[in-house]
Amino acid sequence: MKLNSNNWHRYLIFAGVALAASYFFFLVLDVVTTFLLGGIMSYLLYHPVIFMQKHGIKRLYAILILYLIAVFVFGLVLYWGIPRLVNEVGHLLEMYPQIEERAEQIAEEIDGVSKPVQIDRLIHTNINKIESAVFKGLENFITGIYYFLSKILILILAPILAFYILMDWEKIREGILNLFSPGFRRELQTLAADVDRVLIDGIKGSILIAIIVGALVGLSALILGVRFPLIIGLLSGITNLIPYFGPFIGGIPAVLIAYSDSFQLAVYQALAIFIVQQIESNLVTPRILGGKLGMHPLFIIFALLAGGSLYGIWGILFAVPVAAIIKVTISWVYLRFAA
Repeated sequence: MKLNSNNWHRYLIFAGVALAASYFFFLVLDVVTTFLLGGIMSYLLYHPVIFMQKHGIKRLYAILILYLIAVFVFGLVLYWGIPRLVNEVGHLLEMYPQIEERAEQIAEEIDGVSKPVQIDRLIHTNINKIESAVFKGLENFITGIYYFLSKILILILAPILAFYILMDWEKIREGILNLFSPGFRRELQTLAADVDRVLIDGIKGSILIAIIVGALVGLSALILGVRFPLIIGLLSGITNLIPYFGPFIGGIPAVLIAYSDSFQLAVYQALAIFIVQQIESNLVTPRILGGKLGMHPLFIIFALLAGGSLYGIWGILFAVPVAAIIKVTISWVYLRFAA
């Protein structure tokens, strides 16, 4: 569909209104963030609610059941997981000097190997860069957590907003669609359906894969006798949400912790992680995702690098879903206005 040059003033007015609205939303960013988080929560809960409704449970009861499950899981994590996690983190910090000593031994062994001056300089430069990048990433991650927790009002209001959005989901959707002409409304519904399909498939698949990988890596650490299996499994699961780079990033702490005990244990842990990743990449991911995102690996890598450059660790974690939305939207815009 070609743009009508006679209606250029309408597009100009629309652009002006959009800019003014964007500036207003910027001024009330915390309010927008609260509604945005509530909208995301309601979107994630909408499909389970509809599933429960189809099985004869009223929407109100379905929402309350899901909230009760969430509260139970959150309480279980606070009661069982957090104390153990804090305990393991405390012991991990206590053994940090030991890990540092091991790293220095490796550096001394590398220094003892005869090699050209240029290669020696390159090794030291990259080791320093890797160390700085690891500490910078941890710092950004912890800063992001503190910032998130500091917005406690948002955390309280978002579930309340999500409840009301879920209760009136169809009315809200129809109210938004009624702002547009019937023809454009149908196209917008098609776009929304495509975005919904890509997002739901991607989110469900990525989370399920991360849980499987985290559980397997943590279990392997527990069987091998590597210390802090809970931390190792948790880090492996979280970093596995990052395509391509995640398994490598999550494997480094596990191998270092194992190496603090012995070189042999580090080799066994690295081998276990390698086996888990082979299972994940060749068996689990093809069955769960199976290319449903429809994005080329180069596009995903670009999205990860761009997200990390703009928003740090949180940008990396949300890069792929956002990139999937952008891809679907650009395809829709091209088919509507340029094709």
